[in-house]
Amino acid sequence: MNAELFLILFLSLVIVYWLDAMRVKEIARSACQRACSESDVVFLDDTVFLSRFRLQRNAMGQVALFRQYQFEFTSDGSSRYQGNVQMLGKRVQSLHMDVFRI
Repeated sequence: MNAELFLILFLSLVIVYWLDAMRVKEIARSACQRACSESDVVFLDDTVFLSRFRLQRNAMGQVALFRQYQFEFTSDGSSRYQGNVQMLGKRVQSLHMDVFRI
């Protein structure tokens, strides 16, 4: 009985984490898409990918998940440039884009 309860609890935690991770990724993707639109460049592949993950304290001293996502964009259709967005919890901490040719 205890093993079944443990398994249910474990699976529940995995599902909660996965749903949270998908929501944070969507927030990061939207921020990148908006930054590309404002810079008049094309957000390539319409996606971001996780490049860093760790625990970090937020401004209030609480432990939160830090995630860094990478993305690619183009200004001329032939050159690919890199960018990254850093998330702490569900908030965008910073967004950087490589210098690109107009």
